[in-house]
Amino acid sequence: MYIYVSLGTIDGSLGDERKNIQEHDMYIYKKRAMHDSSFQYPVRIGEECDVNILDMSRNGDSGVTRIRGLVTFVRGTKPDDRVRIKIIKIGRGYARGQLIAYLDS
Repeated sequence: MYIYVSLGTIDGSLGDERKNIQEHDMYIYKKRAMHDSSFQYPVRIGEECDVNILDMSRNGDSGVTRIRGLVTFVRGTKPDDRVRIKIIKIGRGYARGQLIAYLDS
């Protein structure tokens, strides 16, 4: 909640401070809209997918793939593996998959 001390300047225009507050309020509104709860991830927990591992994670313990654009980490895999995974976790901007089986290339 904001308390406006002054509603304008002597010449009748809005003061810079009030304009800044209004711009800040609009920024906060847009930021909340971006994190709206109606956003849907392209995968669900428990879903099984056949994927190609594209790369390794930075710390080297997981293979990395993308499922409909969502970065997904799979432990115990390496680049060029073709595997079936089960989604076990969905985080903010990523997912984790559990290796189920290696598929023939």
